[in-house]
Parts: sequence; C-alpha cells; structure tokens
Amino acid sequence: MVDEVKLEGSGSLKDLLEAHSEHARSAIAIRAALRVLPVVFQELDERPSESDTSDFVLCCLRTAITAISTHNFESKDRNDREIAASECQLALMSASSEIVLAESHSAAQALSNALACISASGTTALQLALDACEYSIRAFVLKQTRLYSETDNTERNSPNALEDHLEEAETAFRANISLDFEPLGQLQSGSLSPKVLWSDPAKHGMMFSGWPNFAMAEGPSWSFWQKWYLGIMEGLPVGMPMQLRISAIADSIWRQGPEAIAQAIREIERELAGPTPLEDAVLQKHVELLLKNPVLSEATAMNGAETIEQAISDYLREAPANCLPEDLKHLEGLPQHFKAIARVIGSQTSKDQKEKQLTDEISKLHARVTELEKELAVARSKELKGVISQEAAKSFGKTIGSSLFWSGAAVSVGYFFGVAPSDLTLENFRNYVEELLRVNGETAPVAQPQLPSSIDV
Repeated sequence: MVDEVKLEGSGSLKDLLEAHSEHARSAIAIRAALRVLPVVFQELDERPSESDTSDFVLCCLRTAITAISTHNFESKDRNDREIAASECQLALMSASSEIVLAESHSAAQALSNALACISASGTTALQLALDACEYSIRAFVLKQTRLYSETDNTERNSPNALEDHLEEAETAFRANISLDFEPLGQLQSGSLSPKVLWSDPAKHGMMFSGWPNFAMAEGPSWSFWQKWYLGIMEGLPVGMPMQLRISAIADSIWRQGPEAIAQAIREIERELAGPTPLEDAVLQKHVELLLKNPVLSEATAMNGAETIEQAISDYLREAPANCLPEDLKHLEGLPQHFKAIARVIGSQTSKDQKEKQLTDEISKLHARVTELEKELAVARSKELKGVISQEAAKSFGKTIGSSLFWSGAAVSVGYFFGVAPSDLTLENFRNYVEELLRVNGETAPVAQPQLPSSIDV
C-alpha cells in the first residue's frame, strides 16, 4: 500500500475513483501503468545478453496485454480472469528478482496492481487501483531523476533545480491521470478509452527514452510488441480480438520466452487474417472453367446449400434448439450464397454478364467464409462451457460436427474457390467445434475429415 494520490486541481484520486464504477477505476489504473511501460524496455539496454532481462520485459508486456483484454472482455469467465492474473503476477515476481533499475520495479508493480484490481472488488479493488497509479507516478519520477543526472543542464547549479524538475514532471503525470476521467462514459460501457496515452506527447517525450531503442530492436521477437505499444501511445490500439487471443496463450508457452511467443503470435495473426484472398486473374479463369460445365456447377452449388441447411435443421430439431450459437451466425448465411451462385449459372443471360455475376457471387461466398473463420478465431478464446447443453452437444456432433457434413461442404466450397477439397482446413471452425463439444459433455470423439493445414480457407 502506498500514500494517497493527490491530483493537481482535482482533489483526491481516491474521491474520484470512489464516485465511479470498479470497471472505470481499473481502466484508470491500466492507463497509468501503460504510461510507464517504456521504462522496462531499458532493461534490454542495461543487460542485453541476459535471458532473464528479456523474460522480465516479456512478463511486463504479458501483464499489460492481459489487463487490457480482461478489462474489455467482460463476458470472460471470472475464474479465468483470476487464473490469468495469478499466472502473470507469479511470472512477474520471478522475473523481477534480478532487475537493475528501480523504476523498472515500480513500473512492474504498477502493472501488477492494475491487473489485480480487475478481479478484485470493494475496498480491495479501490486500493489496488490507487496503488497502481502511485507506483506509476513513482516510476515516472525515478525515471526523470535518472534522466536529469545523465543530462547536461545549465540550470543544475540552482540549489532547487532537481526538486523543481521532478515536481513539474510529477504534476504533468498527475494531470494526465486527471484527463482520463473525462471519457468515463466510455470506460463504464466496457472498453478502455481510445484516447492517446499522453495529452502532449512531445512535451512528455522524455518518458519514451527507453522506447526508441526497443522500437529499433532487430529480429522478429519484438516486432509485434513494437506495433502494439505504438498503437496504444497513438490511441490506435491493435484490435481486441488479437489482444484477446494473445492474452489467452498458455502459460507454458509464455515461459519459453520471446521467440516462442513471437511464433504463437504469428500463428494467431494468420488465423485472424482468414482465407487467402482470391486473385482476380485466377478467379476469372476459374469462372470460365465453371461455366464450361454448367450442369455440374449448378448441382454442386445446390448441394452445398442443401447440405448446410439440412445439417442445421437436423441439429435444431434434435438438440432441441431455436438457433445456432451466436458464434456460428455466418455458417447460417452460407446457403444463400450457394443458391445465388446456382441462380446465376442457370440464368439465361449473356456469357459476359454471367461471368461477371458469377465472379461477384463467388467473391461474396469467399467473404462470408472469411468472416466465419475470423469470428471463430475470436470465439476460441471465449468461455464455451454452457453455450450449448450436453444433449445439444450430442446432436451437434452428429450433424454440424460430423465428417459427413464437412466432406459435403468442403467439396462445394473448394469447387467454387478452385481449391482441392483435400487442401481445405477451415481450421478455426474445426477447432471451435472440437472445443465446444469437449467442454459441453460430448464424450464421443469429434468426427472430422483428415485435412492438412497447408491452406486456411
């Protein structure tokens, strides 16, 4: 516990926090801690060859992104939040034991308290938010003290020069905390404010002295984090689905270090990117081939629509259920695209017009499949327990989760994308189905076609 924070011109931070929701308080604490995150980057300069240095920086980054994602993702199971916070805090404590700079310790404490206050409640949550702010201020002041001692300054002969400098710096930091209370409507509605991190980045650029070296670090291990923190500073954060997936990476992978996390992030980026875009020239040539055999092409389109509609209908009847899980809304939209393709192929329009219309409809089908895969890439990080009942899970495994369903769907999708069915993966869907059935009591193994992972469609 640290001393109560006073805000310039705003009275007590404690009074302000008490007047607002716990959700808003945690947002203030997180933003305060994010402001001093750059100080930990300097550890890479102090001891660049030490593995525990990079582990410490990675732990701080993990704690920050976990705090952001758990704060913004309120539907995440509360127990999962507490587990994530506990894992981060334990890792941070372990990694902090050999750290050189005092300001780094304070910044780490700020991050730890900001994360902890999300899952806490009552007076405990309030105190954790206050402590996060105070540790942030302390890290900032310690950083300014170091900068002042390392910089030639004509005013240093003044007996009160250092004290005046630090008082000015501390006042500036407290003023930025005060400004975070302006968009409290956004904070209470469920997401951190997208505002820039500093009201005057140029004036407070000295705080980023640890950031430029980190930003220029070579190699793939830090490239995502460079983009991620720059987005936070500029008020243009990386998308929440990406941050949510990263915060959900298993503790065992985090413990393997920056390289392992960089690889995991690249895999997440690939999954969130969705299917490879259809190239115009390739699609045009494929459309010409499809129209050379209109009977087979039209039949394949109708079969795709009927296969999906029948599987959904059987599931809803046997579950019983009124609708599919919300995460599968784009699956329900696929039949209409297959039917539109069939109508174009069977129409009596000119060859040129038919080619143009068919190209448009296949592009729409591709866009829908892309949205389905993106949606399910995010859904995999959600708590799926209870999304469907145990009885519904049994029906799901026999219908939408069956190999019969996906062999038919794969043939139709692959036919119009110009991709062999054996090359289709629909990886995010298959992983989602497997997890949905596992956590909701389906004991039988999920029936899936044996598909390679070379192309993510």
